[in-house]
Amino acid sequence: MKKWIHNVDDFIASIALVGVISITIVNVIFRYIFNMPILWAEEVSLALYVWLVFVGASSTMKRQGHIGIDYFVGKLPERIKKATKILRSAVLYFVFFYVFIYLGFELAANAGAKVTPTLRIGYTWIDIAVPLGGVLITYHYTRHLIKSFQRDLPMKGDL
Repeated sequence: MKKWIHNVDDFIASIALVGVISITIVNVIFRYIFNMPILWAEEVSLALYVWLVFVGASSTMKRQGHIGIDYFVGKLPERIKKATKILRSAVLYFVFFYVFIYLGFELAANAGAKVTPTLRIGYTWIDIAVPLGGVLITYHYTRHLIKSFQRDLPMKGDL
């Protein structure tokens, strides 16, 4: 189960990326060579792109690939570094839980009967990527945060 949770974001983001690229290429060919655009291509590409962004952010969090500017924090005394680490974590958890998960679920729930114009796909299926990405981001961030604090703890022989 742990391995599945650890890799589900990579799988979903990869499928979404391949889908966006494939549909876009095929639609360009049909539009400009055969003069017959695929009517549903834009809708599906947009939906897959939303999934790619929010679930892909989780995949990036897993690899600690998000940009961080910690030059000035590295110059601070050790006690202040720890305080900024705690403050940063609190702000990130607020964003993960409130913005991504809570507001993301509200977004998906409020989509209700709203559907895409051509395929009639409910926006709930598109919007659910936001809280799902938030849950996965929170999982990966928590794992890294626990490892980080474990590295900072003194060993038995250090006392």
